[in-house]
Amino acid sequence: MKIGREDFEALLKGDKTIAPYIELDPLAGSYSVFGVKTASNPNYLIKAIYEMYEANLNKKLAVKAVRKLFRSVGQGSVGLNNLLKKLGMELKPAEFLMLVFKLQHQQGWGAPFELVEASEKRIIVRTKHTFESQVMKDWNMTVCGLHQGWIEGVLTAVTGKSWYCLEKTCHAKGDEYCEFVADQVSPSWKFKAEAVVKGESAITEFIEHKPLEGKISLMDEPVVMMPRFIFTSMTQSLKKTMGEAPASGVNYRAYMDMGKENVEHYKKMSITYDLSRTKLDKDLIELHKRFAAFGAPLVSGGQIAYGGHIVNNNFEVVDSIEKDMGVKATVFQKTGDKAIRVSTNVIGADGKRAVGTEISSVVYDAVINKGQTYHGTADVVGKKMVVAYEPIRNSAGEIIGILFVGTPEDDVLGQFKDEIKKRTNPKTLSDMAFAFYSQMGWFNFVKEEWDEKTKTKTITLSHTVESESFGNIGKNVCYCTAGLLAGIIEGSFGIRVQAKEIKCKSKGDEHCVFTITNKPE
Repeated sequence: MKIGREDFEALLKGDKTIAPYIELDPLAGSYSVFGVKTASNPNYLIKAIYEMYEANLNKKLAVKAVRKLFRSVGQGSVGLNNLLKKLGMELKPAEFLMLVFKLQHQQGWGAPFELVEASEKRIIVRTKHTFESQVMKDWNMTVCGLHQGWIEGVLTAVTGKSWYCLEKTCHAKGDEYCEFVADQVSPSWKFKAEAVVKGESAITEFIEHKPLEGKISLMDEPVVMMPRFIFTSMTQSLKKTMGEAPASGVNYRAYMDMGKENVEHYKKMSITYDLSRTKLDKDLIELHKRFAAFGAPLVSGGQIAYGGHIVNNNFEVVDSIEKDMGVKATVFQKTGDKAIRVSTNVIGADGKRAVGTEISSVVYDAVINKGQTYHGTADVVGKKMVVAYEPIRNSAGEIIGILFVGTPEDDVLGQFKDEIKKRTNPKTLSDMAFAFYSQMGWFNFVKEEWDEKTKTKTITLSHTVESESFGNIGKNVCYCTAGLLAGIIEGSFGIRVQAKEIKCKSKGDEHCVFTITNKPE
């Protein structure tokens, strides 16, 4: 459409809008404004997001961070899926994914996608390029974290199950296609830990920060962050109070205990996550079966029901499953932006059933907002439990509530104490701890070496929080880190060890280097 001076004058006066001068070619996936092609997607914003994360992490973890961000975006497609169902269209997951990409491409987002493979648990798609592979081409690596997260979110939204997507080839590193392989997975502790250790996930994916409460939790367990100025102040205070040598010994022992506790936490996560996918999944199936015997779930008269069986304040089913299976059980009803207990065999501190209490925000987000089955540990009316929460969907696929089963954590860990030792790989435990402290800024891991002849493990760090805090003062300063490393190794491998810093950046050395040897009895 031609445009002249009078048209611009009308635009300036507000007598016209730009709309008549925009032309969309959906097959080409391009926009033209005043006859000039332009990008409809905000390339500059995409680049800014990637570079913001890179500045705080690195390029690989930046891609993972973007992936996590857009996983949530993809899960928003549950609305489109529900609309299609209301229209009588039941698309398979791969068909729905291709529809989403077609709609995005027709708005200018990347090139057309083609479906390479589709099965119940694996979907492979590819495209000549994505918009991020063009914008971030100078990174010369797989960069399409946005699309990985998008795919995971979309497939999770339409199936209610967890999906994990990897980009196998990428236009940004010179490959012919950007190809994505998505697999349906049951994310276990082992799966998460290995992803962190390999650098495929950042530990921050599993950290919840509640600044108003002053709490930081890692996979439901509280963790302590040590800001550098507090660390330096604490160390200097100890030196003034008891002298440098005793203060160094105190720091060493305190951080050794912290390293051990960290590893014990990973051991617990390993068994509780695995348990919640064995026994608790069976309990969930049985609970669902008992309710489904009455009919399909629905909301009737403001109450949740299965067929004609009203659940609210009816404890028949939850009591029967506790009697037969020895498990705690609850039904939550979605009410506004909350999920409220309406039937439960969980007893509160007052000796009464915990009816009317609400679910935690973490579980609500996972089950109600994201449509996932949540496994792990949780505080249930003041008691630590190994838990599983599953969304209740009505016939239209809308989430109207949650089914819960749980077992006290102390019972689980006591019963499976020996099993924990057998099933946890010591190297995975220590690697997970190193990844955690490295990604949290305590130190930067360079390498780990083992001398079989002397039975000595040597760990090289580019820096530590101590060496950065004190600077070059001509002597070793990393007593806290030495204790931390000893605690991690001792806790992971079940052997008594001692750690010693043999090189230190604060002494002018290139790296901080530690030896770990068996401790004499």
